[in-house]
This record gives sequence, structure tokens and C-alpha cells, in this order.
Amino acid sequence: MQKNQRQQKICDLLRQNGELQVKELCEIFNVSDMTIRRDLNELTKAKKIQRTFGGAILNALPQNDIAYPISSMVPNNTKIKIALKAIEFIKPGQIIYIDSGTTTSPIVQNIPNNYKLSVVTSNLRIIHKISENPNISAIVIGGFLRSSTLSCYGTQTEEQIRQYKFDIAFLGASSVGNDGYFYDGYPPEAGVKKSILSSATKTYVLVDSSKCGKYGLISFSHLKDVAGIITDSNIDPEIYSHFKEMGANIILVE
Repeated sequence: MQKNQRQQKICDLLRQNGELQVKELCEIFNVSDMTIRRDLNELTKAKKIQRTFGGAILNALPQNDIAYPISSMVPNNTKIKIALKAIEFIKPGQIIYIDSGTTTSPIVQNIPNNYKLSVVTSNLRIIHKISENPNISAIVIGGFLRSSTLSCYGTQTEEQIRQYKFDIAFLGASSVGNDGYFYDGYPPEAGVKKSILSSATKTYVLVDSSKCGKYGLISFSHLKDVAGIITDSNIDPEIYSHFKEMGANIILVE
């Protein structure tokens, strides 16, 4: 990959993730620490990014320059509605996996208080929310901690996940391409998602409609290989029809 292409991709990843560490970028692009630092220094001089301790964030840009919205850690109303729809598939007594993300995280605080469940996750924010519900037992998956999302990743994380069997899993995705594949902007987390898919009896992917018809860095599953995709009714009708033709089970919320 040429330097200018890599730097553009770095900006795209920062738009999707909010903040990334130098170590993460080295793993994504398979280049040296020195190469990434040079890229970040050049992007900083161009006023496209801001350096942080060990990493970088994207500079605020004029609205017409933003290709992808920067995800807030506070889910919006649409994402909450998607999470509430996901809860309809949960039954008391199940073992469920909840993935990192602003669309999946509202599931925990909205599970009915009388539901006794076991929730498995590698995300510390979700663990914190689980602790507020005495009826939910928490199983914590460890590994290398990604500071920007407070979630764990790596081969240790993947191996732990494969030791379990989940009744149902809820995953997030950075986008769903026109090819029908779900994408993630961070390759190590895509590996975690693949492990979850292999351990779950049923998997639902939660994405808002703005992510449909777009591509990301790495794919982790296909529409036809999950129990359903839960999204909002603002999805483009042509994309909706195209996904249905691929065999997708699309669950819409208003």
C-alpha cells in the first residue's frame, strides 16, 4: 500500500473508531512503528489529525468533509430501538454474548429485571452495566485491552470464547457491504467476532441503516450466515431488496 493510501485509510479508521493507538495501526497495516509515527506526524502537520498519548484522533472537520460519522459512546435513539428489538429474542435462562459497540451496549441496561441470564462479553463497559443487575451472571473474557473501546482482543480472547457455547450472540459491525459481508475497521476484533459466530447457536448483527451499503477494512461474516440483521427502517429500499435477494433475514425497527 502506498503512503498516501495508507494515510487516507488511517483517517478513515479514525472516523470509524474515534481513536487508535500506534500499536494497533502497526498491526492493521503490517508496518513498523517508525512508519506509522511518520504517517501520524505528516497527518498532524496537515492538520488532519491530533496526536494523543500513544496514538491519534481525527481533527474536527467541516461537515461536508466527513465521509463517516464519528461514533459517540452515547447511543442515539435509533440504536436504542435496535437494541430493544434484539432483547425480544432473549429468553430467561439463556447464555448470551454481547459484543462491543454503541448499538449492542444498550441491550444490558434494558434487559427485563426478572430475567435470569448469563452474559458473556469482553467489553469492560458492558461488564460495569451488568454489575447493576443482580439477576445477570457475568462471564468476563480477557486478553489484550484496546483502550479506545475498553474491549479485549487477541488469540487468548478468541481461545476463551471458543470454550463456551452461547444460545444467542449479538454483534456490532462497522458496515455491511453491497457484497453482503459484515465489516469491521479493526482486524483483531474481526477475529474475535469470528470466534463468537463459531460458538453461538444463533447470531444477530445490530447495525443502523447508515452503515448499510458501505465497506470496511476486513469482513467477518455474511448476511446469509447469521440468524438476522437488525436495523432501522431508513435503510435504502434498493439495498434492502438486494440484501433480501442474498437470503438475509432483515428485522426492521421504526
